[in-house]
Amino acid sequence: MAVPLYLRIGIRYFRRASGNDRFLSLVSWFSLLGMLIGVVSLIVVMSVMNGFERELQQRVLSVVPHGYIEGPQRRLANWQNYANTLADNPQVSGVAPYVGGKAMLAVFKRLRGVSLYGINPEQERAVSAVSEHMIAGEYLSGDPGQYQIIIGDILARQLGVNIGDGVTVILPKVTVTPFGLFPREKEFTVSGVFSAGAQLDGSSAFIHIGDAQRLYQLGDDVEGLRLQLTDMFAAPQLLPMLAAQLPQGSVPVSWSDSQGSLFQAVKMEKQMVRLLLLFIVLIAAFNIVSILSMAVSAKRGSIAVLRTMGSTPGSIMAIFIVYGMATGLIGLGLGLLIGVPLAQHVGDVVAFIEQLSGMQLFNPQVYFITHLPSHLLWSDVVIVSSFALLLSLLATLYPAWQASRVQPAEALRYE
Repeated sequence: MAVPLYLRIGIRYFRRASGNDRFLSLVSWFSLLGMLIGVVSLIVVMSVMNGFERELQQRVLSVVPHGYIEGPQRRLANWQNYANTLADNPQVSGVAPYVGGKAMLAVFKRLRGVSLYGINPEQERAVSAVSEHMIAGEYLSGDPGQYQIIIGDILARQLGVNIGDGVTVILPKVTVTPFGLFPREKEFTVSGVFSAGAQLDGSSAFIHIGDAQRLYQLGDDVEGLRLQLTDMFAAPQLLPMLAAQLPQGSVPVSWSDSQGSLFQAVKMEKQMVRLLLLFIVLIAAFNIVSILSMAVSAKRGSIAVLRTMGSTPGSIMAIFIVYGMATGLIGLGLGLLIGVPLAQHVGDVVAFIEQLSGMQLFNPQVYFITHLPSHLLWSDVVIVSSFALLLSLLATLYPAWQASRVQPAEALRYE
């Protein structure tokens, strides 16, 4: 199969760029290097950001369920029937009742605001993995009336409590007595400490649902149902449909709502980092413009000869498009060969560097993770490749168009 003439000439121009003009060769290498660095940086950094996002989701959602449905006026009667109805849905993998809200934990003069959840210890296993993250003490017992509480390890350090210590739970509700209004409070015993490796370790506490019902004066009712779904990303669309099966006035809340600000911040940060790194590829594309502009100026005589031999302006334009695209394609190819394996093993590379240098990137006393997470998405690789190719193509159009406008007679007059 014959190779088109414009393709052969364009590739030959690229291969011989270093023959006569060292400056042109230097700019060509810088352009290729810029494209390579840009592609590697984008793939690796985006994979690391994806790894952080996945790590955050796994840690947060190990304690927080995929969503919950709050009953009308924060009260749900006959919840067992509704729980059975929701559990029959094939998209629901777990249902558990809950009672709770905002509260204060007090130990001597130390006060901390927390999200307090009254849970059924056994049913809760279907919607969260708190029981699997216990690092001290024991999980809640199956019987109410013991007034046990489990808290996160960060919260335990802030309050200065250990297993068996007492903690006063204070609710934002008041009790009317002959002596005046007093906040509703109850002494609980710390039975266990959990660690999910997320900020929730400093803001969450769990008690038995029977104790919570007495504390909130709900009788046998609960505030709502916590749900685990087969597809966590379907929660925003699925929960409103599930809430329609509960009494009117029930409010669905998905994990993207309850933890939305946290994940939106991560998403915004990822987009900004991606945008900043795209400028490296953009600079490499501008270098392609410089290369082709100088090449067109240096090869005006050759262009004129090709025109007199019958080449059309379109074929001349195609020659210089091939010439410029070769730089972008080689830079992209080398960037993918380096970037993809590096993104998949960046954690191991960083760990090796830490071992050699004796330094530690993530101090476990400060950060929730001890390694650099990475999660390569092939969709990101396709986006980066497409963007690099598009910029390379756009960078060749104007210089190639200028080359197609060269007039043979005028160019040969000065040769």
